[in-house]
Amino acid sequence: MITITETRPQRENGLTLAGLPVGYLVHVAGTGGPAHVYRETVELAIAAEELGFASFWVAQHRTPAAGGLLPSPLVMLAAIAARTSKIRLGTAVIAAALENPVRLAEDAAVVDTLSGGRLELGFGAGNDPAASARFGRDHARRHDDCLAVIDQVCRAFEETTLVPAVPDLRRRLWWATGSPDGIDAAAARGIGILSGRPDDQAAAGLARYRTAATEGRVAACRMLAAGEPAASLLDRWDRDPARAWAGEVVVQTQPSDTPFDGHLDTLQRLSAVAAARPAVAAVSSAG
Repeated sequence: MITITETRPQRENGLTLAGLPVGYLVHVAGTGGPAHVYRETVELAIAAEELGFASFWVAQHRTPAAGGLLPSPLVMLAAIAARTSKIRLGTAVIAAALENPVRLAEDAAVVDTLSGGRLELGFGAGNDPAASARFGRDHARRHDDCLAVIDQVCRAFEETTLVPAVPDLRRRLWWATGSPDGIDAAAARGIGILSGRPDDQAAAGLARYRTAATEGRVAACRMLAAGEPAASLLDRWDRDPARAWAGEVVVQTQPSDTPFDGHLDTLQRLSAVAAARPAVAAVSSAG
């Protein structure tokens, strides 16, 4: 049984790691059935907000292959929006190639309106052949289809006929891509990059993106094993080739089906390390 508390104290200052705002990503996976996992996910988002996390992201999974239980991430974010007030709410990601672009724009617009403009809409091409088959789509064409849907969603946000109107949401779109073509397409459209690879090749792509994009945004998605000291993530981040290009760090606990208590432990560990780091830095400077 999950205890639901209506009002909880929130951390006054936002949590940062190495000077960057921190988000948290979950795959909405676990045991106990979908309803139980959904309730746990809402509670994790509430905890993340209380601890000062800047954003909370959910992944889309349409088949059991990856273990996730959430085919409709915008519905989940609408539920989270009703229980939170400040934390930004993101999709990481929606497989755009399988979506109807007009309906996707409408659903996103409703969630953004309900949340008070907190939606961060992340797209990807999708990597599940079974999901493509279920929707009658050619999996080999997913990258082209993804680009076509993104363009139509962008146009929908810019039109005055969309109900509800959310013109500002056009500036809060993200794309999970690392290919040169994807990076160039995102830069040309002013779409942020969700980057999950901590290597030199990814860093080179992000440098290319930052050069080409007028207002480039990069969120680096990084993993922390369940129970692993949060300081380990910071140590890796200090050496991360993508660090120079990132504007936010989004952390996810692995494995993705880590129980609720494991996710909560990660959130609390990260919060504690973030609070301690400035003190450590101050002591080092004094010495």
